[in-house]
Amino acid sequence: MRLLFLAVLRPHTGNAVTAQRVRDHLEAAGHVCLLRDAFDFDSPAAVAALIQAEGLEAALALHLYRGGRLLRGHGIPFGVVFGGTDLNEDVHQGEKNQVMGKVLEEASRMLRVKSTSRVKGSQPRRTPPSAGTPSCRAQGSTRVLTTYTCFS
Repeated sequence: MRLLFLAVLRPHTGNAVTAQRVRDHLEAAGHVCLLRDAFDFDSPAAVAALIQAEGLEAALALHLYRGGRLLRGHGIPFGVVFGGTDLNEDVHQGEKNQVMGKVLEEASRMLRVKSTSRVKGSQPRRTPPSAGTPSCRAQGSTRVLTTYTCFS
């Protein structure tokens, strides 16, 4: 499967390391994974052009707001990985929280990554409104993905 993976890829950050690790797992499972920096796209239309030009079949975003908002409305299934920024910061900002809720309504799959240094307690006090419950994995855990729908 040809996948688009949107993440914030600032050098030497946890997000960049996590994105590269997830990409490596996806590629090891036989998928083609185009890892792109979410900050390189100024609108969902720019992402739509990439999806069409590259013949992408599905997408994944690291962070609901930063990456997930760019994947809405493209007609391909996508999953989102909750990050510490989503659960500790963006959820408390009204407009960002509403956008994240819309992303969750449209997302095919959700995954929340637990990191004891970033997420206060085992359950966050607030999460964006959602039609479902995210699967929860400890950060750094290994799970080989054989199909895109393994996020459920």
